[in-house]
Amino acid sequence: MTTQEIKTKLIQTGIKNLKEFGYPEVNEETILSDELYSAFFLNMLRYNKGNGKNIDVAIDELIAEIV
Repeated sequence: MTTQEIKTKLIQTGIKNLKEFGYPEVNEETILSDELYSAFFLNMLRYNKGNGKNIDVAIDELIAEIV
């Protein structure tokens, strides 16, 4: 999987999790920009670090987009 594919999968998973927690308005844009959604997603990303070099690269790129 490419870094972009991993990032897309992480974003999709984050959106799914947020929707399950009762945030139906979250989408690809707001998960990276909305204060509440991005804080949740940032936590999820940090929790998933260490699962592989390619995944960590994608996570670091997403973290940089959020912060």
